[in-house]
Amino acid sequence: MLATIGASALIVRHGQRLAAPVPPQPELAAETGPVSGTINATGSAVAAVDSMSLATGGALDIGVAVLDRQTGQLNLGALGASPFYSASVVKLFTVVDIVHRAETGRATLSPAQLDNMQRALTVSDDNSMNALWEQFGGSSTVTELVGLANLQDTQPPANPGEWGETKMSARDVVAVYQYLLTSINPGDQQFVLNALSSAQNTGADGFDQAFGLLASPRPSGVAAKQGWMVDGGSEYLHSTGIVGSGNRFLIAVLSKRPASNGYEVGRTDVSTAVGRLTGSLGVTS
Repeated sequence: MLATIGASALIVRHGQRLAAPVPPQPELAAETGPVSGTINATGSAVAAVDSMSLATGGALDIGVAVLDRQTGQLNLGALGASPFYSASVVKLFTVVDIVHRAETGRATLSPAQLDNMQRALTVSDDNSMNALWEQFGGSSTVTELVGLANLQDTQPPANPGEWGETKMSARDVVAVYQYLLTSINPGDQQFVLNALSSAQNTGADGFDQAFGLLASPRPSGVAAKQGWMVDGGSEYLHSTGIVGSGNRFLIAVLSKRPASNGYEVGRTDVSTAVGRLTGSLGVTS
């Protein structure tokens, strides 16, 4: 089965209902239920996050998507479908595609490769990602996942060696998490979730990744993949992941701002954005 965010899902952008862009998914279709309260709260929180960009006079671009897997409600911010450079969030995409290849008999994973997959997620190790990218066909791990998870805004990097320049939207990131939770075998799914839930406060390069979903105190049961990079005078800082009982909520916050602002300013803004979203969902630390 190929997972998508279902057409029966309620897609909300600033409180307006939009036609869903992808085919229905059985996992979501069965549990619509009354969602007006959640729609109002989460829609307001997404709008509040969008307002952070307006407050900077357009210096901050922020893409937001929140999927409630119980109700099927998908809230998108104004830039929720806009592509951003992925930075290290693409490591999640590559690992999920490799897992799919192993499950379908197209790859046999060595202990070293499994270790690289884990390190790519827990400490965002670039050396581990470089090895995986080279061994499993680089951009093909992205293009394959586009088809598997029905991604709409994702493109492999123009320079195949620059995996951090993969382009992806917030809505595509939550679609990948949904694919992981619905279409990967339970044991392999747990391998990925264990790595994401064991993400360290400090990355392999010494970067402080304790912001957004990984800010202290972390939301209960969070499993997250962060991203950071500077390219062409712009700073990209992302926080994405799963929160809530039963892996209920999928969240992606992608941001771009002038690199001259510095990462500390970016960490504060992303943490503020994530806090507004998790607060609207009733997710506690």
